Amino acid sequence: MRGEIISIISEGVEDQGVITTIFRAYGFDSTEIRAIRPGLAVDATDRHTNQQTIGTFQGVKNACLGNIDGIRPDFEKALLLENCNNIVIQIDTAEIDRHDFLFVRPQKDGNVNYCAELRGLVIEKIDAWLDGCYKDNLLYAISIEEIEAWCLTAFEKRDTSLIANPKYLLSGHLDRNKLTYKKLKLNPMVHKKRYFEEVTKKMKFHKINKLKEYSEYNKSLKDFISSIEEKFPFE
Repeated sequence: MRGEIISIISEGVEDQGVITTIFRAYGFDSTEIRAIRPGLAVDATDRHTNQQTIGTFQGVKNACLGNIDGIRPDFEKALLLENCNNIVIQIDTAEIDRHDFLFVRPQKDGNVNYCAELRGLVIEKIDAWLDGCYKDNLLYAISIEEIEAWCLTAFEKRDTSLIANPKYLLSGHLDRNKLTYKKLKLNPMVHKKRYFEEVTKKMKFHKINKLKEYSEYNKSLKDFISSIEEKFPFE
């Protein structure tokens, strides 16, 4: 255990499961990783929010923008936790240019810097939503193009950010490797976070050498774990 708390604001609980396993590679216990948004239950701050946006890209954006009075309840809630000074913001980039704000992707075809450029643009957008606040507290989990592409690095020895439908391909790999909800005796309606935490652990994402090996096949995963190492160097 590290004795520190990491809070997560993400698109979905599945993302939280993957991120929790990654932090285990750096000495964190799963109890030290706390879900802020989406949580396991809707709290008072969500009662006047469109429930469709709580666990989505829009939900992350709303958390960053905060209330009309400039208060950001999710961030304040996270930093009120004892020993919590760090918040992970997770966003997939698959549909980032289909939302209610202007976003222009960098050129993808033939651009070896596509992932780095896209990640940089997304971070700029997040920082703008936050008015530059919390910079010292943030870790950016920018999944290019989806967090399933990170998971695919355990099976595919190629650049998984270029795979067109990572969710579909990952599902096939999990089925062939007997890593389905049914095999793990979990309910897909209520155990999504636990499921992704367990399958990524079985893929050995919690082992630092394996995680580093996998990160060679997805630049955005590599950038995320590099940011963890900067904040939490091995002793």
